[in-house]
Amino acid sequence: MTLKRRASPNALNAFLLVSFTIYGGVLLTILAQFIPGLFLLEMVASFLPHILVGGLIVSFFLARYDPKIAGAGAALTLMAALPFVTFSKSVVPSQSECGPSKCLTVITANVFGRPDAMLNLLKLAAEEEADVVGVNEAINLVRYPRYKSAFGSYEHLIHTATGNMDRYMGEALTLATNEPLAFQDRVLPDSTARRAYIMADLDGAFEGTRLVATHAMTPVSPRGLQTRNTLLDIAGEVAAGSESFILMGDFNLSPWTPTFRDLPGKRAGDPRLSRTWPVPFGPFGIPIDHIMFSDDLELVETRVLEPIGSDHYPVLARFRRKD
Repeated sequence: MTLKRRASPNALNAFLLVSFTIYGGVLLTILAQFIPGLFLLEMVASFLPHILVGGLIVSFFLARYDPKIAGAGAALTLMAALPFVTFSKSVVPSQSECGPSKCLTVITANVFGRPDAMLNLLKLAAEEEADVVGVNEAINLVRYPRYKSAFGSYEHLIHTATGNMDRYMGEALTLATNEPLAFQDRVLPDSTARRAYIMADLDGAFEGTRLVATHAMTPVSPRGLQTRNTLLDIAGEVAAGSESFILMGDFNLSPWTPTFRDLPGKRAGDPRLSRTWPVPFGPFGIPIDHIMFSDDLELVETRVLEPIGSDHYPVLARFRRKD
């Protein structure tokens, strides 16, 4: 390798180390598309946009020292970019006019077990006139029933928690709606590490539309990856069991993985243009909170809302029936 002598050896070695580390990440993201089910590849692929930017920057500067290696790295980076560039499992909102009686407004958010975050979320929901609010890592209403009053504007409040201790709040789910319901259920599968899902079939103007809210485990271990995928498979099948559905929650799942492609329906909004976690990272975060929906619904509007005091941003979507 021919190197410019103007750079100090230490700085040059550090740059080369960073370069090959980023190229290693590029290679792992490519492997993640062909070898699903490995948690290390899954974690790396979750940060695909960051790795792509790093790969292009490194290739640009490395071209000064060795054009061949830089060219090979750039080619790998472009190959790794295919899932990002060709992503099509999302719908851009139509921005059509939609009055409250014809629209169904849905908000989902992970409040991280924080009372202030949950109260701020409900305040936002009131401002947006949300018909459905899905809360992940909710305040455990079994142990703290005083927080039920915060949902006073919602006729139906469905809550599930796997324990009364504070440490179990991560598994608590709440689904609130003022829409009439034909059916509701709370299910805790045996193989999902205390992670449940809530199902509710709407009546009235959106009769037949099924709501499914869930919160999957973080895939930071082989077991975490397996239980996350199991829960998403089950919740996805339940949602797809109805011709009209909305599947929402903190999936702990990046859109750039094969697992995301297996989810039913389309995502509300292009994830390439949004970030939902973690809040302190701002534009450098990743989208892991999603609202999926069936083809019979028209997406009118979708937004990532302002922070509420959690490490996740809330996500909003408004729908109306296509017919």
